[in-house]
Amino acid sequence: MISDKKGLEHLSLLLIANNVKHIVFSPGSRNAPLIATFPRYKEFTCYSIIDERSAGFFALGIAQKTGETVVLSCTSGSALLNYSPALAEAYYQKIPLLVISADRPENMIDRGDGQTIRQRNIYANYIKKSIQLSENPDSEEELIEYQTLTLEAIRATQFPDKGPAHINIPFTEPIYGQKPKDNPVLAQFEAVEESANILESEFELLAKTWNSSSKKMIIIGQQKPNKQLKAVLTEISKDPSVIVLSETTSNISSAEFINCIDKTLATLPGEQQDNFLPDLLITFNSNIVSKKIKAFLRTEKKYNHWHIDEANEHLDTFFHLSLVVPINPLLFFEKMSLLAINNPSDYKSVWIDQKEKAKIKHQHFFRSVPYSDLTVFEQLLKNLPSNSNVHFANSTPVRYSQLFNLDSSLTVESNRGTSGIDGSISTAVGAAWVSNILTTIISGDLSFFYDSNALWNNYISTHLRIIVINNSGGGIFRFIEGPSQLPELEIFFETKHNRKAKSLAEEAGIEYQSADSLKSLDIALKTFFDKSKTAKLLEIFTPNELNAEVLKDYFKAMA
Repeated sequence: MISDKKGLEHLSLLLIANNVKHIVFSPGSRNAPLIATFPRYKEFTCYSIIDERSAGFFALGIAQKTGETVVLSCTSGSALLNYSPALAEAYYQKIPLLVISADRPENMIDRGDGQTIRQRNIYANYIKKSIQLSENPDSEEELIEYQTLTLEAIRATQFPDKGPAHINIPFTEPIYGQKPKDNPVLAQFEAVEESANILESEFELLAKTWNSSSKKMIIIGQQKPNKQLKAVLTEISKDPSVIVLSETTSNISSAEFINCIDKTLATLPGEQQDNFLPDLLITFNSNIVSKKIKAFLRTEKKYNHWHIDEANEHLDTFFHLSLVVPINPLLFFEKMSLLAINNPSDYKSVWIDQKEKAKIKHQHFFRSVPYSDLTVFEQLLKNLPSNSNVHFANSTPVRYSQLFNLDSSLTVESNRGTSGIDGSISTAVGAAWVSNILTTIISGDLSFFYDSNALWNNYISTHLRIIVINNSGGGIFRFIEGPSQLPELEIFFETKHNRKAKSLAEEAGIEYQSADSLKSLDIALKTFFDKSKTAKLLEIFTPNELNAEVLKDYFKAMA
């Protein structure tokens, strides 16, 4: 038996036909027809998470890990608005989410009825596709339109690139009726073209510019691990005129690349910086963490910037965009490697020399640095188990991670689409639940407490490890020039507090440990990543005011 709202059987079968497996519900009344339908299909794995904001990020974590479209479903009214942060993150990080929201009948909108808001196209600025369906399509024409619109929304989450979409369905009362499955036959639709390409003649013109450029810089944005892409970029980087820059969230690293951008850039002498600028910059993917590389490349000096983007997105991060190449990045570099001619340049060598200088200065600084966030991150990152997942929360954890070389077997995730502190824990909880390997989330205290409802569900994997660095407030504001100079720092920016994570961990049935020195941290880490019957949480207390001073001293030493 399923809901007697006729369209929902067609909707369910279209989701199944398009490989949708995970559906995250938040309890409500108006979405009762959806609740009485989706769980009745064995092809779906359904979840129930009461906090819609946390549910949105939990679904984001599942989609982040699987690459598959994940459905979110809630009741009418403000419940939808609580999905907005996760939807915005999915939009900018290109994660496939599909909201299927229940609504009140159209004739009840703006009549003062309870739980009734304007839901049609509610996510207008952060959505790839938004449609409204009828609850009971009757005629053959209505059913074809229903299926066509549904399929457009589902496919929009995956093609030409991934992202969120929204299906809104008004339901009239009664909403709890049921009927047997009819098992209707779906209409036949044409297959979707999955990848873009460019003409060979166009590629030959690109190769001419490539081969005539003596200073080529490639920057890898946030992406999943890709062995094929790593191999071709490693081969291309043998050209002495090519330097490749990557970040922890790029999930590609090499001894031939600049893997710690901020650390290397911090050492550049001001009078020599022009020597390090490219004449051809090539970027792909987005969400670059380093503010230093953005400032460095937003120079007035002219250079060509090509952005490789299959969906033809004009992402002008550095204000020098001259060309968008609508092609898969792997295909672009594979083709370019066949046409490229090594250029006798010293561009790569000057960058690698600077990288080595930065490495020496970094090692020298750590000989005498006091206990602080910086030393904690050094200790944590070298102890992360190989072949595991690690999530870095915003805002300081993901930035600290850029200063260290990580084990290349790690898979790194971070919500860098909008870079907000909300939802980092919920995202990791969702990712851990569908992963069979250890998943660690490293978070600051404000991000953890803000998202503490992430622990209020029944899907806390035993593979999950939560590390909370508690420095009693938003430590990042002490080393940002503006807020650190204001008398309102502690109350309105830093938001000092005395909260601890222990009671939250105990309420959730999570094993709790704590550390407040490198010695106690070392002891805790000896067993923290071991297999366990529950998830584990490690809270590390660090000195609030000293943290900022240590980081400032670090960058002074690097310069």
